[in-house]
Amino acid sequence: MDKRLLTVVKKELKRIFTDRRLIFTVIILPALSIFIMYSLMGNVMTTMIDDVELNVPSIVAANAPESFKEFVSTDARYEFTYVDQASDIYKNQILEAEIEIYMIFDDQFDAKAMDFEKPNVKRYYNGVEDYSQEARYNIDRTLTDFETLLLGQRIGNPEHVEVFDLNRGVTDDKIQDDKKATGKGLAVLFPMLIAIFLFSGAMSVGPDMIAGEKERGTMATLLVTPVKRETLAMGKVIALGIVAIVTSASSFIGIIASMPSAGEMFASDGIDMASLQFVLSDYLSLFAIMITLVSVYVAVICMVSIISKTIKEANTYMAPIYMVVMISGFSTMYTTGEMAMWKFGIPVYGSIIALKKLFAFELTTNMVLLTCGSSIVLAGILIYAIKVLFNSEKVMFNA
Repeated sequence: MDKRLLTVVKKELKRIFTDRRLIFTVIILPALSIFIMYSLMGNVMTTMIDDVELNVPSIVAANAPESFKEFVSTDARYEFTYVDQASDIYKNQILEAEIEIYMIFDDQFDAKAMDFEKPNVKRYYNGVEDYSQEARYNIDRTLTDFETLLLGQRIGNPEHVEVFDLNRGVTDDKIQDDKKATGKGLAVLFPMLIAIFLFSGAMSVGPDMIAGEKERGTMATLLVTPVKRETLAMGKVIALGIVAIVTSASSFIGIIASMPSAGEMFASDGIDMASLQFVLSDYLSLFAIMITLVSVYVAVICMVSIISKTIKEANTYMAPIYMVVMISGFSTMYTTGEMAMWKFGIPVYGSIIALKKLFAFELTTNMVLLTCGSSIVLAGILIYAIKVLFNSEKVMFNA
């Protein structure tokens, strides 16, 4: 290995890791921001859910039959107010969030029900109020149970209403691999986050490494030194790759640190961090996918930085590329069914779906080989193009 290559890499890394402001913005700030953001989101969501679930909704029931009043008399989930006449006043109270539910029962409700007629219950709620929406779901279930009671009274024996029991004698009806269930929950979000953090980590310093030096005029000085231009190009690519990996690791640590507080966001997916048990091959696959994905990002960012005259211009060119990365991440969040093997060969997109398969414990060796292979091929082509551009006087001195 050319010793001058190591010298270039050390020079670039020293410039970054000796600048306190860069260390804070590139390494510390991402982890800190993610920790604060997800912790706040998790705590806020937990508080909101608890508040909605513990709320006792106010329900106004007009012309309610005695059978219904008796049925809900011991139900502490609701606070009923019974009125004799229907009125639009109560609809306005729902609109103003003064009450959660307004119900109107038909006249002679019990008599009609027992006479095999079909009496009506009108139920109103506020679609933009959380309390009202939660109350609507609960009262609808209560009305269904009330209907079952009346049906039993119609035929003389409430037990004859139910034709069969569901899961009688079954204590646990969920049969699943807890590790795989946990992984599938993480696979919805983590691959997208990893892909974006890797790119943003490289993008935060990439434009300055080449376009910044061209803008400051120091690139011209470097190019007249005895060091080969290919060596300069590779030194900057390697240094940027190291910074991207360090930044993404920092961001990932922020995610893990925020998990206890953010757990409520994943509760619906059955997330149990304790059940995740990755083996050595999983870690090696994760490392291989991330490294090859970073190589593509770094090569793309270096290409953009080379053809740009200033940092501002480089960042302008980078914006649509960043959007492509984000779209690739979001497009894989809720994919279902079997994934065609050829899709793993699509650069960036293939790496993200491979990460999703890895967290779901469904990743195969062929998927890893195809994903990493396609990334290496593309990175190799881009790095060759970088060397060509570094040897172009027109490109390197266009500042």
